[in-house]
Amino acid sequence: MASLAFMMTGCIEVDDREAAAVWDVAPDQRLDADTTTFTALVHRVGCNNGVTGDVNDPAIEVSDHQVVITFTVSPGEPSSATCQGNEPVAYEVALPDALGDRELVDGECVPIGTNDNADCDPDGVRHTP
Repeated sequence: MASLAFMMTGCIEVDDREAAAVWDVAPDQRLDADTTTFTALVHRVGCNNGVTGDVNDPAIEVSDHQVVITFTVSPGEPSSATCQGNEPVAYEVALPDALGDRELVDGECVPIGTNDNADCDPDGVRHTP
């Protein structure tokens, strides 16, 4: 069955087989107006014994000023796990069109100011043109 995650006014609803994830642009990449693909380093937000899990296809929301990319990972949150941090997993993101002069934003961090995750500073913006 396909993923039950979907976009709702800037938030992602996660079913119990998925868990929230944050991401960063992998180092040594040059993003510009012509960028249509880039590598994101994705890691699970919650505790999972150091394992991020399988990265699910992201939800991508494009506006005139931003491209908001929201990842989830599978399996969902375990009933108990240690919290030493989870390893990042590389994921090749294909944008629906060229980046242009838009910011790249981590959807786990919006709406801005509502997420206390330290990985969301500053405001989840991962690239500014």
